[in-house]
This record gives sequence, structure tokens and C-alpha cells, in this order.
Amino acid sequence: MPGPQHPAAIRSAKRHDGAVCPWKRRLSDDERSVLLSELLLRHPELVAEAEEITSALLVVENDQELADEITARLRALRPNGPVPVDTGRGRVLDVLQPYIDDLTRREERGARRAAAGIAIAVLLGLYECREDTDEDMLLVRMGLPGAADDLARIVYAKAKSLHLLLPSLADECPEWEWYVER
Repeated sequence: MPGPQHPAAIRSAKRHDGAVCPWKRRLSDDERSVLLSELLLRHPELVAEAEEITSALLVVENDQELADEITARLRALRPNGPVPVDTGRGRVLDVLQPYIDDLTRREERGARRAAAGIAIAVLLGLYECREDTDEDMLLVRMGLPGAADDLARIVYAKAKSLHLLLPSLADECPEWEWYVER
């Protein structure tokens, strides 16, 4: 007997009119993916509409809110005693990796503006941490502003490798002379 449904799974099983589609609750995410693929193979006339819906879903609503979320997550990282720089970098990258994966996924699906928005949010999140002084923060123990700048260069290199068009951050990040608009 299946366990309780996750709230997001229940929400996704609701139609636009609020009625629940019981068959959707029984399908895993992978099974839903297969179902969508099969439907699009059998009904190629729906491909354009599916791409339009996908593009709408892949938009980043608010870059600043996302940057604030990233900043909060970075500030919440606490060291467990002395932290070698490589270990600290690994822990910070563990926090940033889902965002990097998301921007890569969106770029691969053609949502380049959304991918760039995520990259900018990650960069702004790191920049916001540059002046922190709380000794209980991992980034502070790693050595700010240098630690945040080094991590930002990693994210920037990823965005650059994807050929994303990034806006100027001269006003928001005046200390980053290395940052070049693309």
C-alpha cells in the first residue's frame, strides 16, 4: 500500500479546475515523463504547444528573491571546527550545485534568459556575502571576500561555457573587475 502523497504531488494531480485526477497520483515522475513523451510521439501536433508551455514554466520570476534565498542559504552554512578551504568550498558548492544544475537544464531546453537569471542570482547571492563578519559563518572562516569571489568565478565560468548573455553587474558588484558582460 503506497504511503502518504507529498503535497506537491497532490497539487500536480489537480486539474486547472481543481478536480483531482486519480491516475496522476499513481504515476511517478519518471512515469509521467514517459507518458508525456508517448503523447507527444502519438500527437506531434501538440509539440509546439508543449514547447510554449515549457518555456513559460522555465521563466525565473524574480532574480532578487532567488539571490536573497541563495544568500540566506550561504549564510546558514556553519563550520564544524577548523575548515580547510577545499572542504569549505565543497560544502558551499553543494549548496550552489542545484542552482547550477537548474541553469544548465534551462539552457539545454532553450530557456537561456531564465538560465542567465539564475546565474546572476547565484552571483549576487555570493556578492552579498562578501562583507559578512559573523565568525560562525563558513564563508567567513574560509576568508572573505576572497572565498566568495573565487566561488563566483566558478559560477561565472559555467555561465560563460554555456554562452549565456549576462548583464552588467557594475552597479551591484563594483568590486568584481574580472566580471565581463557577455
